[in-house]
Amino acid sequence: MGAVIGSFLNVVAYRWPRRESVVSPPSHCMSCGVRLTVVDLFPVFSYLLLRGRCRHCGRRFSPRYMLVEIAAGLCAVGSFHLYLQGAGELRSLGVFVACAALLVAMCIDIDWMILPDETTVLIAVVGIVLDLAHLWEKGVGAAIGFHEQYGVAEYTVHLPRSIVGLLVGYGLFAAVGWGSQLVFRKPALGYGDVKLAAALGTFLGPGYAFGAYFLLSVVIGTLVSVPLLVLGIRGRRDYIPFGPMMAAAGILMLLFGDAITPWVIARYSV
Repeated sequence: MGAVIGSFLNVVAYRWPRRESVVSPPSHCMSCGVRLTVVDLFPVFSYLLLRGRCRHCGRRFSPRYMLVEIAAGLCAVGSFHLYLQGAGELRSLGVFVACAALLVAMCIDIDWMILPDETTVLIAVVGIVLDLAHLWEKGVGAAIGFHEQYGVAEYTVHLPRSIVGLLVGYGLFAAVGWGSQLVFRKPALGYGDVKLAAALGTFLGPGYAFGAYFLLSVVIGTLVSVPLLVLGIRGRRDYIPFGPMMAAAGILMLLFGDAITPWVIARYSV
């Protein structure tokens, strides 16, 4: 089911920046215009069986369609695993919705170098709603007095976790962007990156988990950017969008944050 949703996410990522309807017209080959059927659209397997070509005109299409379907399927499995671990139906569903929005944002940023506000707002709204649901379930004290602990590292926030996380995410990435502008005389982060960080702060909170997310984003950015520069795919003056790296790190933290955060703390805390 996650891969099926991933197929729809491909449509959204392609049509949304062009301001086209995501439901009409139905999926069709961009080369010959023939409407695609189940044989052409079955997630992952259609790409493999058709060898990445249109069944009607033989024109190749990008393997990214299959990769997004696989990624969405894995996100669905990861979200269901959270449910089995006791995260609850609402939070598990909310995590999957946020992961789906991050996949769309990733694809759009790669193609257009923009992060659509719609995906960012969706993530933020879901994060705040989950926080409100936690308040409803545990009482006002659970939301107003948030406590996080990983081993000996711990802190307490005396305000709603999602709101404080949003402000910390926005402030931290805005400060990094402002500092980079002063040092390198060119923008290192776009405003869309700052807003995406704020949205993910509603899920991760303002503390150790968000710190781990920040470091993970930088590591993924380095692992992607350095090979692009070494291989000559990008020049030193070319802009490499940071949004896809932030989105990838966000998905990992949403699904595996409880394992990643203590690992990061153990290596960077004194």
